[in-house]
Amino acid sequence: MSGAPIEELLVSYDLERVAEKAERRRRLFRSRMISLLITVVVVLGFAIWLRSKGQPAGLWLSALIILISGAWAAVTFVIFRRARHDLAELRPGTAIRVDRGGIEIAGLRAGWADVRSVATTKAGIGRSPRLQLTLLDGRTASLALDQVTVLPATLDSTVRAYSGGRQGVDLTALEI
Repeated sequence: MSGAPIEELLVSYDLERVAEKAERRRRLFRSRMISLLITVVVVLGFAIWLRSKGQPAGLWLSALIILISGAWAAVTFVIFRRARHDLAELRPGTAIRVDRGGIEIAGLRAGWADVRSVATTKAGIGRSPRLQLTLLDGRTASLALDQVTVLPATLDSTVRAYSGGRQGVDLTALEI
């Protein structure tokens, strides 16, 4: 164990983690499409059978079931596309750097005097929460928290320590 002081927190993008997430989302989309196909075949067969028995109301119910299943598949597709987009945008290198001089998030570097806030933002459909750096001049940079392996609370305590208590990470968006 070294007795030397730690000069900075340096966090790289976790390409493997993001690629695994995109692959999981691809498999989920594929299974949702197979499920949709099976649903369409079964429901249409059932609707045709009901109609042959003189019950045309089965067509409305069948259409509703197919519509709901299709909407679910569409949401899964959007989630899959977002994961692929995140993977395509990801570049190897430094995601977060925190030191006594300032902070860098997703390529935007600033001294502590220029930082307005460091905060998390809420997750959306198919998106993880994000870490966002906002400067006094209005510039912003953000990255998805699932692109790095550091915990938000670790970032908060590190930012507080290196900024001399002037800044912290607003974690309220992560509260349930």
